[in-house]
Parts: sequence; C-alpha cells; structure tokens
Amino acid sequence: MINVIDINEDQFLNEVIEKSKTIPVIVDFWAPWCGPCKQLTPTLEKVVNQKNGKIILAKINVDENQGIAAQLNIQSIPTVYGFVDGKPIDAFQGAQPESKIEMMVDKMIDAMPGNEIPELINKADQFFKEEKFDESLKIYEKLVVTDPGNAKIIIGLLRCLQQLKRFQDAQEMFESLDDDILKNEEILKIKKLLDNSKKETSDLSYEKILEKVKLNPQNKDLRYELAEIYLSTSETKKGFDELLEIFEQDPKWKDGAAKNKLLEFFDLLGFNDPNVIEARKKLSSMMFK
Repeated sequence: MINVIDINEDQFLNEVIEKSKTIPVIVDFWAPWCGPCKQLTPTLEKVVNQKNGKIILAKINVDENQGIAAQLNIQSIPTVYGFVDGKPIDAFQGAQPESKIEMMVDKMIDAMPGNEIPELINKADQFFKEEKFDESLKIYEKLVVTDPGNAKIIIGLLRCLQQLKRFQDAQEMFESLDDDILKNEEILKIKKLLDNSKKETSDLSYEKILEKVKLNPQNKDLRYELAEIYLSTSETKKGFDELLEIFEQDPKWKDGAAKNKLLEFFDLLGFNDPNVIEARKKLSSMMFK
C-alpha cells in the first residue's frame, strides 16, 4: 500500500471520506509557495511512513483545488485534517513539531472502529499496576507481533522486562530497535534504568553495607549508598524505603538528596509503576504532615 498520495478535489470523496472508513487518512492542505508547508510536509510523510501502512497521508494543493479548500473553510495553510470513519476528528494549522504530529496520528489509529489494540494495552497496563508483570508481559508480547512499531507497546514490554529483572532480554530488544524509536523520551528513560542496573555490586559489599546500616541507623550516607544498590538491582521498593527513611530523618540532608533521587526514579519508572504510586503517597504525607 502507498502511504503518501497526491489527490485532487474530485478524488476527495473516495480517497479520504470512503477510505477513512477502513484506514485513517490525514489530509495536508498545502501550496508550492508556502514556506511552513515545506517544513511540515516532510515531517508528516516521515511520521506516516513509520506507521507501516496503518495510516495514509493525502496531500492537496489548494491552488489547484480551491473548491474543496473553500468547502472545508481552509483560511490559512498549511492546514491538516485527520479523518476516521468518514469524519474529521482532529485538525491543526501551521507547522508543528514531530511529537505533536505523532500524537495526532496515534490518536487517529487508536480511534479506528474495530481496533482492539488500545483496549489490550489498557488491560496490560492494569495488570502492570497490580504487579502482575508476567500477565502484562504476555499481552505485550502478543501485541508487539501484531504492531511492532507501536511505541506504547514497546515501552510496556520493556518496563515489564525491567520489573522481572530480565535485563539481558531488555538489552537484546534495545539492540533490535530502530533509531527513531530509540529517540522516544520514555524509551530513553528505560535505557537509563537498564544502564543503571548494569552497575556491578558484589554480594559481599552489599551485605557489609546492610550490616553497617543496621548498626548505624542514623548514618544517612550509608543508607543512601544502600538505596542506590537496591535501585541498581531493581529492588525498587527497598530502595525507595531507604530514601524515604532518610527524608523522614532529615528532609534537607545534602540539599534534599533523598527527595531528588526519589523524584528522579519516579520520572524514570513512570507514574504507572506500583512502587512509584506507593512511594509518592508516602513522600507527600511526609512533606505535608
């Protein structure tokens, strides 16, 4: 299937309205003299081509098709409409960043009638929140076969592997991803977590620090070191508990180091992470008691 097509107003009914009943169609109204169009159109083409045939980009030159431009009340260009199931569901004017275009395109794909993927992702996310990581992983493994370029699915799969401490599997998956996916902000966060888990800590040094903390419970330097070891081995709850203990003892210790480390890992792990949800509640209660 051709992902990007040039059409005229006589083709609009068939190539946009009718076709959008089976596949989303994003329509780019442009003109050869339009500077912002020259910036936007290549980005639209890039995002659409990355979706591997799940959406079509139809380009309409408004100079040559003034009738359809007037009918849709196109007052400035570039103007972009998103059609799903024969109806426009989204639109914007002017050049936009790639991230916003990607969000619109994903929204259109998710909105297609009969698309079960969003519902399955929600189910997998619910399992994840309930700490049923194996069940969540099974759904994501099936979804990634069906829709291998979907960033939401890749993120969910990687987060499950990280929770299950299957670091080698996660690393192999990273090595198989293309450069565009690797630029995704959430995937970069997971990569940082994975790199952090590669820090080697011997069982002997871990046991020594744990014993020292038990003997010196007020020693925040030791407790912070223990927290970092827990976090590097994906013992997230234990790591958070140590940091929360430091914060409770002295919120301002080393310019709020415990809180800063908590916030860093809240961001890396994501708000759906069950340990993040629980630790955020505890941190908030300590801050506002």
